[in-house]
Amino acid sequence: MTNRFLIRTFVLYLPINAYIFIRGWQAMPSILIYKLIFTVIFLCLASLFFVAMMGRNKFPLCFLKIIYAIGTTWMAFTVYFFLFFLVIDIIGLFNRWIHFLPEIIHLHFRQIEVYGSTMAITVLLIFGYHKFTHPSVNIFNIKINKKAGERKKLRVIEISDIHLGLLIDKKRFSKYVDKINVLKPDIILIAGDLIDNSTRSLNAEHIEVEINRMQAPLGIYMCLGNHDYRGGINECSAFLKKTKINLLIDNAVCIDNSFWIIGRKDKSLGLRKSVKNLTAECDQSEPIFLLDHQPFHLEEAGEAGIDFQLSGHTHNGQIFPGNLIVNKIYEVGHGYKRKKNLHVYVSSGLGIWGPLFRIGTESEIAVFDIQFD
Repeated sequence: MTNRFLIRTFVLYLPINAYIFIRGWQAMPSILIYKLIFTVIFLCLASLFFVAMMGRNKFPLCFLKIIYAIGTTWMAFTVYFFLFFLVIDIIGLFNRWIHFLPEIIHLHFRQIEVYGSTMAITVLLIFGYHKFTHPSVNIFNIKINKKAGERKKLRVIEISDIHLGLLIDKKRFSKYVDKINVLKPDIILIAGDLIDNSTRSLNAEHIEVEINRMQAPLGIYMCLGNHDYRGGINECSAFLKKTKINLLIDNAVCIDNSFWIIGRKDKSLGLRKSVKNLTAECDQSEPIFLLDHQPFHLEEAGEAGIDFQLSGHTHNGQIFPGNLIVNKIYEVGHGYKRKKNLHVYVSSGLGIWGPLFRIGTESEIAVFDIQFD
């Protein structure tokens, strides 16, 4: 799965970086040594992500973390260089016909394009890093029209897409745990992608210690996401066994004789039980929560009697304009929606995949104060 992902990424990445390289080359002074230095630096930056991914099981972790951070940061620069250059080149094209730009700008167009974009993107990413490192706590009041035994209310925390690994490490995750514990949840639900691409750094840092610091009287329950499988399901399962997380894979469990939680196998694996088959295991007179990492086909959950579906996966696009694309792909790309008796929440994720930036989106902890009737 990881190799296919790398090939697809490379096919998209190569022409975009070629376009950026050409614009950078045109902006450089006509001095050979400068152009050679630029070429070497550019090739290093553009290749570091792939070098890190291919060496993720071989390189020393401290070295791997550095090159992965630089490589993924360059990926964010790549997105915005492409967008900035595209817009500026369109302006330049119109200027050839209409000649509305001052002559000084026309003479130094490429230098202004490249150097100006570099400064603007740097400022933008500094803001994006600040946004990522200050996750939001979003609180919702939900009413479910079913009795839950003797329980009248429930505080649920949903987290998803943490992507524990090289960049979301033990130190960073510890801060997340502190934020979660302050909120005093009754139960914690993880909607997939707890792990990024490998359990190697998790085992080395003993991140299970921080996971086991999370406090919820009714427990922690999780479904798997597509990234959890990338490092190998056996490795993922072995790591989770060291934690107090209850892993649900196409099965249901009754909590406190009051309500049900179903954890669904991730869509990326293909064959899995239908939601209707899964709810057949439950007492449908009691509230039923569904953890399904990818928020596709929400109508299936509604028709099967699910009361509350919690998903993630989308990251809400993570960086603009990804959020615009996500909202075209999914019925709910991020946030809350009610469809008759079905409540749906798609988290934008607490962590990130790749570059440590949030632009036009937010990292979040979703809190649901639920009343049963």
